Amino acid sequence: MKIIAIISLLILFLALSKFADLIVLNIRKIGEKLGIKIFVLGMILGIMTGLPEMAIGINSIVNDIAIISFGNLMGGIIVLFGLILSISIILNRKIHTEKKSWPFLIILSFLFLPLILSLKGELNFFDGLILISGYIALIYYLYKKNNKNTSPEIKIVNKKDINRHIFFIIIGMIGLVVSSELIVKTTLFILKDYNISAFIIGLIFYSVGTNLPELIIAVRSFKRKIGELSFSNLIGSAMGNVLMLGILSFIKNIEIKIGPSYLFLVIFVLIFFSFLYFFYRSDRLLSRREGFAILFMYLIFIFGQIFIQIT
Repeated sequence: MKIIAIISLLILFLALSKFADLIVLNIRKIGEKLGIKIFVLGMILGIMTGLPEMAIGINSIVNDIAIISFGNLMGGIIVLFGLILSISIILNRKIHTEKKSWPFLIILSFLFLPLILSLKGELNFFDGLILISGYIALIYYLYKKNNKNTSPEIKIVNKKDINRHIFFIIIGMIGLVVSSELIVKTTLFILKDYNISAFIIGLIFYSVGTNLPELIIAVRSFKRKIGELSFSNLIGSAMGNVLMLGILSFIKNIEIKIGPSYLFLVIFVLIFFSFLYFFYRSDRLLSRREGFAILFMYLIFIFGQIFIQIT
């Protein structure tokens, strides 16, 4: 039964990524036909590819295992900037960054904020309000910054064509919700049979499984030679993870056990973000060498969490 449950979980994650990909592809087609700027398109994709985390988060709250969602969402940020960004850089060879690096510092600070707020052992209603407000303010700032002195080019498209894309998006969302519900129930069964904490399940396993759409975009961006699309998508998705934490904690308090795994997460993210900011500033690009360094740091995080669990 244990093997069947694990295989079922893998199949469900595959279905989850497929449904999310269906949403992303059709959102992208709509965006391209309306002439949306690459950065804005990437941010939109980031929000849409965050739907698996959102669906699992809601179901985790309903099933009273919100700590899985916390681990999934924070672990997802590490997967986005550790695993997927490094793969994207390595495949693209290099990704150019902006001349001004402090906006990226603001983004990293916002992504680190949930870890600071949760040091008291929970994320509550007021923390949720802070995270939601911070997300709205940051999105507004990025939108104004990337649309300064520009006027969007609106293209006339076939209405039936747009409706078809919207239909596939709705189908994808339905599949996403159903798949996430089954994933949570399967995980509840696995947690009864294995001595693995819910926090680690979300932090390592869920965070990788629910970010498969971002990995797909990274590979496709490489093939189409638009690495900036992948990078802005990762930023949008990571910010969406923090927004989801804000919404979940706004609805219901998320209790967090401040143990070795959590403290290691906080310290690692602080060091990792510092290196990421340094790489972002250096030579105004992310090089392949830096991509390998980021990947190495991600592996250190994974093995570090495993070591903490077995000791």
